[in-house]
Amino acid sequence: MKIDPNIEYSWHQFKTLPEVRRLNESEQQRRYHFYLESLSNERYRQTKGREFEEGVILPLSGFLLQENDDYILQEDNSRIYL
Repeated sequence: MKIDPNIEYSWHQFKTLPEVRRLNESEQQRRYHFYLESLSNERYRQTKGREFEEGVILPLSGFLLQENDDYILQEDNSRIYL
C-alpha cells in the first residue's frame, strides 16, 4: 500500500500504516516529516501553482518600490509604473 499524499494522516494513523509500522520510531518520524512536507507542497501546487501550470500569468501592476518602501524614480523624478 502506498501512502496517499491527498489524505492527511495524524501521527497515530501514519505510524499504524502497514509500510510504516515495521520501521523503527526514528525512521517513522523521519518519513512522517517528509510526508507532511509533500502534503504541504501538493496543497500549495493545487491552490497557488495552477496559474502557472495552466499558462495563466497574472499581470503585475503598480509602482516599483525599493526595500525601504520608497518609490523608484525616473530621471525626471516621476515614479515607475508597471
